[in-house]
Amino acid sequence: MIDKSIVLKGIAASPGKIYGQTLKIITSNHLILETHITKRKVPKEIQRLKNALKKTKLEIENIIRKNSEDIHQEFKDILISQIYMVDDPLLIEGVQRRIEENLENAPLALFHEIDRISNEFEGIDDEYFKERAEDIRDIGRRIENNLLGKRSDHIVLSNLKYPVIIIASELTPSQILHMDKTNVKGIATEKGGKTGHMAILAKYYEIPSVVGIPGLTSVISEDEYILLDGDTGTVVQNPSITQIKDFGPSNPFPKPNELEFETKVCYTLDRERIWIKVNLESELDGRAIKKCGADGVGLFRSEYILLEHPSHSPSEDEQFQIYQKIAMELESKNLVIRTFDVGADKLSSDAHEDNPFLGNRGIRYSLRNPEIFRRQIRAILRASSFGNISILLPMVTQLAELKQAKEIIGECKQELQKKGLKIKNPWLGIMVETPACALSLESFVDDCDFFSIGTNDLLQYFMAVDRNNSLLSNLYNPYNYGFLQTLRKVIDISNLHNIPVSICGELASDIDFTILLIGLGFRELSVALPLVKKIRSLISQIDIPQAYRLAEEVLKLSKNEKYLEIDSFLFNKHYR
Repeated sequence: MIDKSIVLKGIAASPGKIYGQTLKIITSNHLILETHITKRKVPKEIQRLKNALKKTKLEIENIIRKNSEDIHQEFKDILISQIYMVDDPLLIEGVQRRIEENLENAPLALFHEIDRISNEFEGIDDEYFKERAEDIRDIGRRIENNLLGKRSDHIVLSNLKYPVIIIASELTPSQILHMDKTNVKGIATEKGGKTGHMAILAKYYEIPSVVGIPGLTSVISEDEYILLDGDTGTVVQNPSITQIKDFGPSNPFPKPNELEFETKVCYTLDRERIWIKVNLESELDGRAIKKCGADGVGLFRSEYILLEHPSHSPSEDEQFQIYQKIAMELESKNLVIRTFDVGADKLSSDAHEDNPFLGNRGIRYSLRNPEIFRRQIRAILRASSFGNISILLPMVTQLAELKQAKEIIGECKQELQKKGLKIKNPWLGIMVETPACALSLESFVDDCDFFSIGTNDLLQYFMAVDRNNSLLSNLYNPYNYGFLQTLRKVIDISNLHNIPVSICGELASDIDFTILLIGLGFRELSVALPLVKKIRSLISQIDIPQAYRLAEEVLKLSKNEKYLEIDSFLFNKHYR
């Protein structure tokens, strides 16, 4: 009997279609591949487990011994109970049985057994036993650390042997950054949203992706062949031969040779100049930007330097070399460097936060860590003499933050000048990505050289909805009337005070939004590198009055919350 095809619906995150074999990942304390071993490797995996158990027990004993005088008795009791758990024959035998009978690798067997035991404790109608479930998970994480090591996430996906479609609950930007991009042909996850940083990176690396598929990891098996459609946001399980033929592979991004030596300047039909810049994730792509004919870099997400150097905090000299390299490759074209935007869904700011999107991120982190901020600013200023560099501050919500940052930048300039170093005076701008900033924009005009709208965060804060929450994706709605009016307000204030404004969020890379953004008044877009040619071509086919009329029609429909009609209207305008 042939299994019927099953269509799993999610959110389209990065365009493209692919048919291929799955590689299933469990996202626990570490990335764990859901792969199975041969019987010949069973003794080796059992020995790995024993070594990890022994090392874990020694670590806990050392914690107790080193803190014997200061440790609270209650905490000491928890650690002692964890030693008992490490020695518990039920746990050890359960993991070994999974290795021997199910041929699971040691980390996978440990994960499943810890999950089974902790779920049993949580199912007991007694508060004491429910609390013990977290203790069991904690000891599981300790053992897992010793099984896999601190750098396991950076190597687990970096040496793939064959092309795969990744299936996971979720992936972090760091994990995507270190994966083998040549063999990762698609990504599908249970969690995440269209403008989350996993989706942004997938689009940047031209990997077709679908996110927010409920129950994905419990439905899709390891080594299964599936269809993934990043255009419609669907995954097809057990596809028929006809479906596979009809589906066919596609790549919406231009091939590298199509990008060679594009030097066109972007104009509308009525000769209005539109600036098309690029969002940059890595220093490796400076030359590609020049080749595709972009007008520069509208957003260099500098925090990815931290992700690419996980073992240490990059020094001033290391950062300087990166900024200098990009600036020189761009020649006179503008390079906008956003200072480190750690926190939220990109990179931990160290301390645990219950709600990192509303926590210590962006400029808040920089001002609370002045040495890290000063190190980056000095590196940027040193590189400024090698090109056309601007500085962009993220997550600014009040004027005091901007003034404090300007003061630090001024002090860094003086330091470098005293050393006899040649520096320029880079333009300084702020990200408009909170309602607090957007609605009080006029208070910033005397202290800013330019504005850049980050629609990903601005929309989620405006709508009070987590952009990575697939259950609420319908509320993360860029057609919202208040949101569109806010974009127009930012444009009006910028024009009134003669301050350049760009849009660098994912809306700028969304083909359905291109004409609408022009109609709202934007004249500078910063987009994903592979989409430069497509967006420039689209803009060259419209004139400004057309764009204005389209924007007015969308606003009229938006005011009455006729969102499906907007979708249909824009689709017909862009694809007719």
